[in-house]
Amino acid sequence: MANNAKTALLCAYTLAKAKQYAEAEALILSHEELAKTPEAIDLLARMRLEEGDEAEARRLWQSIQAVYPEHAPSRTALKLIGKRPVKINWVSILAVLLPVLFCVGFFSGASITKAPQPNVTTVQWDKIPTQAKLDALSVYKGNVKRVCIASHFFSDPDRIFSRQLLTEYVGKALDLPASAIFIGEAPEALGEEAITVDLLRQ
Repeated sequence: MANNAKTALLCAYTLAKAKQYAEAEALILSHEELAKTPEAIDLLARMRLEEGDEAEARRLWQSIQAVYPEHAPSRTALKLIGKRPVKINWVSILAVLLPVLFCVGFFSGASITKAPQPNVTTVQWDKIPTQAKLDALSVYKGNVKRVCIASHFFSDPDRIFSRQLLTEYVGKALDLPASAIFIGEAPEALGEEAITVDLLRQ
């Protein structure tokens, strides 16, 4: 679950940056472990602030401080909220998330947020999939609205064409436009050629 949660948080960040807040929140809350982390709750709070719900943003940040008083981003946000308009700097948020994801790891403290969990299906391949494996995705056609693909394989610039082809084939199999398919950062524990595909279902 930890590896999927890491991928989900980065995908949620990508969705939030694109102002797809409902999808980002659904993705976070679909992973029980992820929904407990201060990083995910902080991202939820910032999305609430962007939506104009200052009271809920404050409540979320306070809930982080109640369990993780050492969490600096939420402590700083609480000092600033209400004093002056807070503009969300998504680049700075990503800069905070990455070292947490790949160096510190996730906390496993008590759950802070509770919400109905949407359907998220994770498919994992040990290497670039065969056509038969791609065709197998068609069972989800019409029921998926977002896809996040992650793999270390794609970090090599020489493999950009392979990434584009896979994205295209996944889109065709699910009948989704390219705008609904995101490329996320792969967790360190994922094999060199392994690929995970998170399907956010409707």
